[in-house]
Amino acid sequence: MKDKNINNDILKNLNYKWLISCGAIASFIFTFSWIIQGIFKYSYNSLSMSISSLAIGSFGWIQSFTFILTGVLLVLFAFGFFKLSKMRFNQISKWAYIFIFICGLGLIGAGCFTTGYINGYSTPEMLSNEYLRSILNQLFLTIFFFGIALACFIFGNYFTYKRDLKWLVYSSLSGMIILITFLITNLGFSNFIGIQYYAGLLERITFTIGFVWVFLVSLYFLLDNKA
Repeated sequence: MKDKNINNDILKNLNYKWLISCGAIASFIFTFSWIIQGIFKYSYNSLSMSISSLAIGSFGWIQSFTFILTGVLLVLFAFGFFKLSKMRFNQISKWAYIFIFICGLGLIGAGCFTTGYINGYSTPEMLSNEYLRSILNQLFLTIFFFGIALACFIFGNYFTYKRDLKWLVYSSLSGMIILITFLITNLGFSNFIGIQYYAGLLERITFTIGFVWVFLVSLYFLLDNKA
């Protein structure tokens, strides 16, 4: 009977750990994808153009697929935290995995709607349905960025409970910087004087801060001995 209980515990750990690892996998896939695409996409300028613009033109399906795949992985990541909170870490607020789940839905939505003209890529003469898709793409990405920032703050509260000052500061700062750089990025994509030339870079910085946080939080719970 004791061996059976041990085996059940091992199976439970494996079951939730592969879900938690989806956060690290999502971070790697998304970042690797936009780096490689940005290098090889013809007449594409990563400094000024958005990651969403990679979905335009030949091989644009790669970025759309990347958005959707990353979103699905984040949904699984959120489900892993849901299971984890029910098993051992009941101090994790339900809002932590809810906001990560929302982030996943945001990226899935962004992948379903290809953006139109942004900062010089594609053509400025858009049809009405293209304009609508562009608006929806930006709306879903906004949901993602606010969701990831709020998740940072919620986990900051968890680390307060754990009395882990380093993670509290890191998580809270990540959330604040994501919000600030996201707002500045939007100014750039709105052709605010001077910033538009670096809007693509600012967006990449914002995504990177968010996904580095996701990656490290994923590792934190995977390596935690109590997990």
